[in-house]
Amino acid sequence: MTLAITITILVLITIYFLMRRRQLEQRFSRRVDMTVNYMFQERPGQYSGDRNVKSGVFVFKAERHDDKLKNIVIRKVKPLNAALDVNLEQILVVPFDQKGGARSDVSVRFKVVKRMARLADLTGDRVSVSGVMNFEQHKPEPFTATLTITDLYQGVGV
Repeated sequence: MTLAITITILVLITIYFLMRRRQLEQRFSRRVDMTVNYMFQERPGQYSGDRNVKSGVFVFKAERHDDKLKNIVIRKVKPLNAALDVNLEQILVVPFDQKGGARSDVSVRFKVVKRMARLADLTGDRVSVSGVMNFEQHKPEPFTATLTITDLYQGVGV
């Protein structure tokens, strides 16, 4: 009897957290459209000095759907590919201009932590982000979203 009650409680807690995560993702997707692109460094060790370290950058491109959204603060970035790691030393802020600027881009560096990983194309991999959305007239709202990496970053001069 005790085992059945314990299992029921664990199942209910799991359902609660899954529903909460889905609610946070829906809250984010209603107000913001965000895509993730990536780019590997040109030469190993280019930024770290260690020629054995391969790294790159994720570029988050955001477009808001809610004019009252001032900015997005990203506190956690976690690639769902086990070979990649993001050490977010400070928060990322995605600002939106009030003069009709509904688009904004930010980037964060990632490192390949598995030396033997053969990562040629990250398209289709996913990245989990979480943080808060700040609005003009009301309190910040937390969010969690799992974003799919759409393509290789094609910036100016690249």
